[in-house]
Amino acid sequence: MKTTLRDHGGDRNIRVEVAKEQCGLVIYPAGYGCFGCADGTAGPILLELYEGRLRLLVWDDINLEDPSHIIDLEDAREAQRRDIVARAVRLALI
Repeated sequence: MKTTLRDHGGDRNIRVEVAKEQCGLVIYPAGYGCFGCADGTAGPILLELYEGRLRLLVWDDINLEDPSHIIDLEDAREAQRRDIVARAVRLALI
């Protein structure tokens, strides 16, 4: 999938491609990359399933080989909601 991100607070736009790779979904913003990779060949954002856990990896510095952030998303699962009954009541009132 290809799209353009439009800056809501300015006039900058960035072309972005999302691709399914063997390791997961990779996001390739034009002009951004990863350490040790040729320009335009590596995306600095990866969504992967690792050891049964959904996680997001981000490389925020092209000069570092390892990801700067590994975010485990398991607590974001809908089944992890703590107060489902109270939330359902609130939604019904809307």
